[in-house]
Amino acid sequence: MFVLVLAAMLNSACAPALQSGNGLVVGGVDPCSGLGFAPPGERYEAATVTVREGHISWEPAGPGSSTMILPKVVSARQTVSTNELYRFTLAPGDYVLEAQFPPPSNVTPFTAVTVKAGVTAVVDIPNMCK
Repeated sequence: MFVLVLAAMLNSACAPALQSGNGLVVGGVDPCSGLGFAPPGERYEAATVTVREGHISWEPAGPGSSTMILPKVVSARQTVSTNELYRFTLAPGDYVLEAQFPPPSNVTPFTAVTVKAGVTAVVDIPNMCK
């Protein structure tokens, strides 16, 4: 049933993105769980999702270590509720999707995506609390 609802939502949301030469990114934020299990009734967690333009890079932080650097340019932001999907119409290119859970959480999971014109990418932000 969930797949049918998602397919219907994607079909209705795709037309504007396909006509404009952009791509569509749709997905949810996996719940933060050390055991990898979502709470009952929760497929996706509430969060604010930030779209950053570019790639993840690494900066040396001393002998044998480095620090991850997320792209600085923010192109979009959306707050989603529990079990709600985010939707972004974006120009073709590389992006990093970063989620921030509501306080008091300080966890910010992320994932990279490449957007192609006329294509819908279904991308969930993974559980990074494992």
